[in-house]
Amino acid sequence: MAQILIFDGAMGTMLQARGLAPGQSPEELNLTMPEVVESVHLDYLNAGADIVITNTFGGSRLKLKEYHLEDRAAEINRRAVEIARGACEKAGRGMVAASLGPTGHFVTPVGDTSFDDMYAVYLEQAEAIASAKPDYFLLETFSDLGEIRAALLACLDAGNREIPVICSMTYTSGRTLTGVSPAVAAVTLEALGASVIGCNCSGGPDELQQVIVELARYTELPLVAQPNAGLPLMVDGKVQYPLGAEQFAEEMKKFLPYQTAFLGGCCGTTPEHIACLCRAVEGCEAAPRTVEALGRLSCREHIVEIGGNTLPKMIGERINPTARKKLAQGLRDGNLDMIEKEAEMQAEAGAHILDVNVGTHGIDEVQVMADVLTLLQQSTSIPLCLDSTKPDVLETALKLYQGKALINSVNGEEASMKNILPLAKRYGAAVVALTLDENGIPAKAEGRLEIAKRIVAACEQYGIKRQDIYIDSLVLTVGTDINGPKETLRTMELIREYLPGVNLLLGVSNVSHGLPNRPKLNSAFLAMAIGKGLDLSIINPLDEMMKNAWQSAALLTGRDENAENYLQLNSEQAVNTAPVAADETPSLELVTRYVVKGSSGIAKVVQALLDSGMEAMTIINDGLIRGLNEVGEKYEKGVFFLPQLMRSAEVSQQAFDLLEGYLQSGEGFQKGTLVIGTVKGDIHDIGKNMVAVMVKNHGYRVIDLGKNVPAESFVEAVVEHKAEFLGLSALMTTTMQEIPAVIALLREKSPQTKVIIGGAVITEEFAQEAGADGFGRDAVQTVKLMDEFLNVR
Repeated sequence: MAQILIFDGAMGTMLQARGLAPGQSPEELNLTMPEVVESVHLDYLNAGADIVITNTFGGSRLKLKEYHLEDRAAEINRRAVEIARGACEKAGRGMVAASLGPTGHFVTPVGDTSFDDMYAVYLEQAEAIASAKPDYFLLETFSDLGEIRAALLACLDAGNREIPVICSMTYTSGRTLTGVSPAVAAVTLEALGASVIGCNCSGGPDELQQVIVELARYTELPLVAQPNAGLPLMVDGKVQYPLGAEQFAEEMKKFLPYQTAFLGGCCGTTPEHIACLCRAVEGCEAAPRTVEALGRLSCREHIVEIGGNTLPKMIGERINPTARKKLAQGLRDGNLDMIEKEAEMQAEAGAHILDVNVGTHGIDEVQVMADVLTLLQQSTSIPLCLDSTKPDVLETALKLYQGKALINSVNGEEASMKNILPLAKRYGAAVVALTLDENGIPAKAEGRLEIAKRIVAACEQYGIKRQDIYIDSLVLTVGTDINGPKETLRTMELIREYLPGVNLLLGVSNVSHGLPNRPKLNSAFLAMAIGKGLDLSIINPLDEMMKNAWQSAALLTGRDENAENYLQLNSEQAVNTAPVAADETPSLELVTRYVVKGSSGIAKVVQALLDSGMEAMTIINDGLIRGLNEVGEKYEKGVFFLPQLMRSAEVSQQAFDLLEGYLQSGEGFQKGTLVIGTVKGDIHDIGKNMVAVMVKNHGYRVIDLGKNVPAESFVEAVVEHKAEFLGLSALMTTTMQEIPAVIALLREKSPQTKVIIGGAVITEEFAQEAGADGFGRDAVQTVKLMDEFLNVR
């Protein structure tokens, strides 16, 4: 049992009440008004907080650059820790958690910032913080898995893995802005080295309860919850939060059954809220949780559980240029269309994981692997197996991959273990372990077991858990050794007996190499291997015989609980809707499908339709716009998330750019004009940028004024461009109060212009109170509102 530790509450609103000027960097006060920052810490400590959070949330070079303070980043961050530590010393109690917040930029492939560049930004901040010796690093309010991975590694390196790192993401309706689920966050961040995982901001305790419930199912790490005091409201011209101190504290008790070891507040919480929280949980303790030790892999949106008594899983093997001339030539030519189609087909056929191998002659394998991973992470949503033994290729892939990957592979050679295992540990990956070494593959099972033991011991020395080790017992073709498959199965039995906790993997199709009618042998051997406890098979998921053997063997060996998988795949509906090869003949339907899928080959399809005599406006209205509408519907239903939305917008823009040259003189597809920007004092523009892209792709002209825009500039732009719409964005409670002022000024100069507002802290109620004409919950909703105002369909 562990004592529940209490964090403090909001910092920004407290500083604003004590002298922070509108538009000023809160972090600057660490240098100019340290006594004010210290007074906030002292108020929280006196309220009972166990941990105070430094005033460094926006302390990265990228954020400070907005205030021309980037050259003082190290000084600002170091001083913040010193101020917080000084407050603890004055209070005679308390610990210090150093805050690092998001930069406002996403990491490739969701955004355009490289992993290395993002890592460097956070390493600079973390090293300055570490020099002042905080008790914790606190990564808070992140929504991009790629960004928090870079920040976490930077903190681990800066603190020599001696300063615990707390990782907290922000969720809306159970997902982050980029589609990350709590399960994915738990699996990915624990593997990478986080000490505590949780959530903050987002809404009140009600909104975050289910996030904590899901996190608790997938990690034994301590959890943290720091919700807002509800969602902000505009009351009598002022921003207020609905949850008072007593009600907030009472609702925070919801987290106690899930052994949440750290509790605190975010936006709208005050020392009074924290005092009430301390009283509410006094004497409560967080008991440790037990989570089944399964293998778990993740991509940005989903996890796959492997081992134990779970359903055996399939790795699709088809993205591999070995003996596939067309695929190899495509890699050499930089044409990844075939890769994209192979991924789509295997995923639709039921593959749980995709193997990615780009090893062929005549290419820069590091760059090609990066290009392929960028594409696949935009077009598929299942975990990836990184198939290479080259450390430089693997490290590039592991940096780029946003999830917990599977490395294929390491073997019993000392050089292999020395090269691969540190990468697996550093980047939080699982490993395939081949039972061979410098002497080749032992003929007997006992020899392979000894190699497996050696690899497992080495993995455990690096801190890689057994459930993250996938032992490949290696099958050779029965065509050259009639007893080979039996020896492989015997190896699996020995590994189950002598290495409990590891998972069993097999590249099944090797058994039939060089023989006719290979699916017969492959499917029979797959069933036999599942009978011996196979957890993960590398197979061709398009082979119906293999799939039939897989689903049947899983059921007959008791690993398909309640026959759910078998019944689902063999229902009358499933049989009648089995995937068929998609028609790739250029058509308006194919344009729509390419927009929905975010397929890179859309320009070729559009050009073919133009060459056939189809009018550009027909392609736009009946192909592109129809596809974008379908994407919008999927986004609203929670099927698609920001990455898919932006990928479809990017693909559509390629088509629009091509079509513009074919429009008749005077013909266009601009429905109206939107002026958009982030209000004065607010330097956050991710949501605004997404809206601008989507609105443009739906046929509107967009005048983007950027961020930190004064009210006068908005109004001048609306008048100059005769804009039908004004879009205002605010992320912070300290800046959302600018919105009513902009609207009031606009009504004097251009009363007919419709105002749509949005942002993380904005609600429907606030929009009404502020005098806006509409609330743009997201980019899709904003487009719908604009179309409705113009009566466009």
